[in-house]
Amino acid sequence: MSVVPYLTIPDGRASEAAEFYTKLFGAKETMRMPAEDKKRLMHCALEFADNRIYLADDFRNQPGKPQMSSVFVGLGKASDVDALVSKAKNMGATVTQEPQDMFWGDRFAMFSDPFGHAWQVGARKG
Repeated sequence: MSVVPYLTIPDGRASEAAEFYTKLFGAKETMRMPAEDKKRLMHCALEFADNRIYLADDFRNQPGKPQMSSVFVGLGKASDVDALVSKAKNMGATVTQEPQDMFWGDRFAMFSDPFGHAWQVGARKG
């Protein structure tokens, strides 16, 4: 069994979000299903390493950001946390917690992407 995050992207920006996550995580887009209007996405699947993320435009006709969305990504090496957060920041993300060594043994950081989703990234030190 696996758990796959499914992100709802506001304001008709799912295609933009797919490009953002593809660049940030080095993901490969494996499926894209456009909506009838050809402007929005009904479904998009991204794969990176042994992970998947699904996303789609918000079809509730409610503009604005999601009320609450937080995603955790576990990375392979602690040094990857700093590199990923730096890359995310350069791509327009807002860093809410700079990378730091935590008492539980991880290198850990948090950022918000331009689409309203909060990300936590961490990896075991040593």
